[in-house]
Amino acid sequence: MERAERRMEIFQYRRHAMFDPKHIYIEAALRGKTARKVRNQLRRLEPVALLTPRWTSPQAFLEEIALDLAVGEPPMGCRTISFRPMMARSTPEAWNFILRVLSELGGRVMAGVPMAITRRGFHIAAASLLDRAHENTPQPMALLAHGAHHLPVEVMNDLTEVWGSYGDRMRADRRMVVLLAGAVATPALDVGNAARIDLSDFGEAEAAATFLRHLGVMPFPVLQRVSRFTGGVPGLVDALCAGAAQRGPVALHSGDLFRLMGPLAKDLRAAVSTAMHSPHHAERILDLADGDARVLNPDLDDRLLLAGLIRRTRVTGLPHVELRAPALAAAF
Repeated sequence: MERAERRMEIFQYRRHAMFDPKHIYIEAALRGKTARKVRNQLRRLEPVALLTPRWTSPQAFLEEIALDLAVGEPPMGCRTISFRPMMARSTPEAWNFILRVLSELGGRVMAGVPMAITRRGFHIAAASLLDRAHENTPQPMALLAHGAHHLPVEVMNDLTEVWGSYGDRMRADRRMVVLLAGAVATPALDVGNAARIDLSDFGEAEAAATFLRHLGVMPFPVLQRVSRFTGGVPGLVDALCAGAAQRGPVALHSGDLFRLMGPLAKDLRAAVSTAMHSPHHAERILDLADGDARVLNPDLDDRLLLAGLIRRTRVTGLPHVELRAPALAAAF
């Protein structure tokens, strides 16, 4: 077939092809894209290091991932845990907390869970529990753990070493995988060749869908305003939904929206106030308050990214950052 004929055939096919409007929403669903990446990695039994900036609500995200994996084909078991209870705990306490979690991966809780008071003892006990879970689990199993930054650094390193050793021992025969989520991008989050994925905020359409699901139908200008005010930050969306459900109709004024967030508004104001103690960071935040993206300046922006006040954005050319939500400008 001549090239011109092939081009005409392709043109005719495209001309009559049906366009599915749902694809617009799917492409704009930033958090949905992240969920697909995570699910694909876990189904291949490849470990994941998930970076969870402040206010991204990782627990809700991982619970949805666990549900999707459980009802998918083939089904995959999941255990979702938080390491937040380990904040400010001692190293032996964190070791034994992890051992209790590992003892539950095989589908049933063990009668006697080993305890460790030394690093070597933890490695031996954890390896034994993983091997036992590998033998007893009826289906592939994923451990989804968030709040990893609350663990002592040495315990975090021990946990990644144990899972890395399990992967090396089982190789193609492995049946379990781990996802470690934390607010700080430390090397300890890596387990072997774990895929490093940033947990995205909601796209505007996703945030609007959340408001409609919790608050019911509302005028489009109000829906657009509140969705943009939160910047799609899940924690802010949830707080505004809770405030609006409790206190009545949603207003359009920024000050009213900010007050509807309740206790989270104080958290936002405290985060901004802390960052603005530095004159250089204060100037940077004020520069970004207009909502426009600026070229990334690592010397200034790394700290603001870590604090969850700004985020990287897709702009052609050089890397750019923007204020994460207009709500943060209302916190000044």
